[in-house]
Amino acid sequence: MSAVDKILLSVPTQQASEVANGTKRSGTVLKESQHPLQPDGGWGWVVCLTSMACNGTVFGIINTFGTLYVAMREHYAKDDPNVSFKTSWVGSVNTGVTFLMCMISSILSDRIGIRLTGIIGGVLACIGLLASAFVEELMLLYLTYGIITGIGFACSYAPSLVILGHYFKRHMGLVNGLVTFGSSVFTIALVFALPVLLDAIDLKYTLLFLAGMAVLLIPYSCTWKPIFTKDNLAVSQAAMSTMSIEMLQSQCHECCKFTRTFLNVKIWRNRGYVVWAVSCGVSLFGYFVPFVHIIKYVNDAFPGNNGSILIMCIAITSGVARVACGKLADFKWVNRVRLQQAAFAIMGIVTLCIPFSDSFGGLIAICLIIGVCDGIFICLLGPIAFDLVGERSASQALGFLLGIFSIPMTVGPPFAGLLYDHLGSYNIAFHIAGCPPIIGALIMFFIPRTKPNVPAVTTIEEFAAVSCHDIYHSKLAFEHTVEAPKVSAVTPEVIVIEDIDELEQLRASDGTIINANATLQLRLPDEESKTQDTNNSTDSEITAEPLENEPMLPVQETNASV
Repeated sequence: MSAVDKILLSVPTQQASEVANGTKRSGTVLKESQHPLQPDGGWGWVVCLTSMACNGTVFGIINTFGTLYVAMREHYAKDDPNVSFKTSWVGSVNTGVTFLMCMISSILSDRIGIRLTGIIGGVLACIGLLASAFVEELMLLYLTYGIITGIGFACSYAPSLVILGHYFKRHMGLVNGLVTFGSSVFTIALVFALPVLLDAIDLKYTLLFLAGMAVLLIPYSCTWKPIFTKDNLAVSQAAMSTMSIEMLQSQCHECCKFTRTFLNVKIWRNRGYVVWAVSCGVSLFGYFVPFVHIIKYVNDAFPGNNGSILIMCIAITSGVARVACGKLADFKWVNRVRLQQAAFAIMGIVTLCIPFSDSFGGLIAICLIIGVCDGIFICLLGPIAFDLVGERSASQALGFLLGIFSIPMTVGPPFAGLLYDHLGSYNIAFHIAGCPPIIGALIMFFIPRTKPNVPAVTTIEEFAAVSCHDIYHSKLAFEHTVEAPKVSAVTPEVIVIEDIDELEQLRASDGTIINANATLQLRLPDEESKTQDTNNSTDSEITAEPLENEPMLPVQETNASV
């Protein structure tokens, strides 16, 4: 039982009308507020630019590990019979930790703020790459390049996607495409730059150059100021206007648990999200294999050709697809899930075909298709997450999704390297790598059509934008009928709203229908009783009365209309 057992809210019935953005939507919406909807422009374009640079830095370095991979094989473990397997783990640990720690990064974003999380990420990424430049053992790279740098990348990457939902709504797909396009731009640039740097200044100073790129993640993160949108403020105001802050704080220790305080467990009750996360996780078991091993495959199968051209081809078509697909995904008639599903299926098929190519030109064509599929997959991650779980749950939904990605993306490339060490060929490795995306695409048929939820308010940084005093003393007017929000956890700065459901009538949890202006009342916890049913009338004033001897607490009076 939560700290607040029941909240009785007395309001009159009113015809629902269109909200400020021109469309009718269910849930709690402020009729008049100084906090607008997502601006879809303004400072948002600065946020878009810095998020694009952040994505470019993180995935430009990750995607071009194949170039560093060849240099590391020669520098650290040239004579080791398992050199491919051991060196592959450096990049795989980095990729895996990046995605795994996105879960922690999303929680940090909710607890300490998006900007501070991104700044921490920039510091850690820089430290990890600096340390990697000075280590002399391959095993130490697992710690410096793999773990430390990976944690830094995670703390920068996840917030860069979440912040977009604060500034964009109508252009959400396009903006995600532009932001993820940054990784293609940086990948293309590094494909040309890294070989030149490795030849001119060796591996050590190349890693120092990458550390210089990573330190720029700090100023990028400083621009990510979250805004308190109309929808989110309505939820938090509805809770805070019906009870005193002091009373909620006094009951905090009774109801707060770890999962309520730090984790949004509600997303795991969303069937659509769970099926989507599983299907994406399965698909990625073979996803990263071409990025790591295609250059070495070209050196073996087509000597004399530059394998880096293939990475550039993937990056170019991936970037174009991200922008084009992002714009396409903004149209209401486009099914984003089915679009991503098709990308997985096609990518699996063309990966299976890599060993069948008997010319370097054929490999170029395959890599161009892989790039398109990669672009579609990446640019739709954010929009689909927002579709399935809603704006306020998207942070942890994306974080956990990327955490799931860490396992297959870590295991896939080393397994392919192990097969190469024992078989002397990449043919079987690419055949196996093509199967998981096809299986994942089939699983996506089980994703049901789901309405976006109204998620929990957890971000301290957003509450800083609106003082508790202003929220508590505000007058609320609601456009639609809703059930009163249930408060599940409280800290001095944060009110966590557990759920809000649509109802034809505003009802108390005991079934009482309340339809008139009256004093808001709060029932103490652990007191279970039922009030007498009252008639549904829009003309008379009705107040829910407690049963005999049942303690009630008066709460500030507010005018609300439904």
